[in-house]
Amino acid sequence: MLRFGIIGTGNIATEFIDAARQIKDIELSCLYSRSMEKAKIFSLKNNLQVRMTTTFEDMLDHIDAIYIASPNGLHYQQAKYFLQQQKHVFLEKPLAFSAHEARDLEQVALVNNVILMEAFKPIHLPEYEVLSENVNKIKPFIASFHWNKYSSRMKEVLIDEYHSVFDENLGKGSLYDALIYPMELAIALFGKVKEVKAMSHKLKNNVDINNVVVMRHENDIITNIVCSKAATGISKSEILSYDYTITFDHLTMLSNLAIYDRFQDQTTQLFTEEGNKNKIVYELKKFINIIKVNNINEMRRLLDLTIEAIRVLELVNINE
Repeated sequence: MLRFGIIGTGNIATEFIDAARQIKDIELSCLYSRSMEKAKIFSLKNNLQVRMTTTFEDMLDHIDAIYIASPNGLHYQQAKYFLQQQKHVFLEKPLAFSAHEARDLEQVALVNNVILMEAFKPIHLPEYEVLSENVNKIKPFIASFHWNKYSSRMKEVLIDEYHSVFDENLGKGSLYDALIYPMELAIALFGKVKEVKAMSHKLKNNVDINNVVVMRHENDIITNIVCSKAATGISKSEILSYDYTITFDHLTMLSNLAIYDRFQDQTTQLFTEEGNKNKIVYELKKFINIIKVNNINEMRRLLDLTIEAIRVLELVNINE
């Protein structure tokens, strides 16, 4: 049984709790919040019977692993602390704001013989395996990915109040909070990136809110990404080859995965299973399995993907 601590009291932490309760190897044991009152409210809301604390030190004797769902800008320092205490770390994206920091976390995990994994849902979904197999079959040359979701914080943004994901230190806007989704998926499917072109719209505090990015991968596939936290997108993402086009909705869920055949002039659904409604279950099971067999090679393979995505995000930031 793996005893898990939780950092964060947002909606994603609630989803994590629901996922953890579906996995027999997990025991939820601790909840951290800067505010004890907030911790109590969150625990009551989620029917949590756990140790509540406002200090990390108070968690150490009661956990084997930590789930970190704090603001983006706190990920690196919090993850490093728990890795140094020899605790496994399951960390919401982004792992860090720089590839240098991400590599540092990897080394700390290796030195302390613990597992570090970024919670990046799409590549752990059953849909992804089907998507990847078909991408390899059709030999694509261009992809167009869309991640456009109207932020719940736009009301504040429109009156020039920048909190949480739009804070220049804690969130860094769409660049690290949203663009990482299509960026990391593209790298997972098509490989490392050798060239980047980028443009953005920035808020008054110099934080991105809209991004357009064109990447050329080392295998010469080109990915075009449109990403916004100020609009609601309805377009499908597409992966194009001479004779076939793969499409899907909702990039983080890979829903309505389908392939269009130019010869037959027809579209076929590639994935029709119901699946678990809580998609965190898949990535959390992966994390647990890596810990069980101490699969360091798989940890490093996944971290290579994470680090490459962060490296490219840094290039986007420079090239905007």
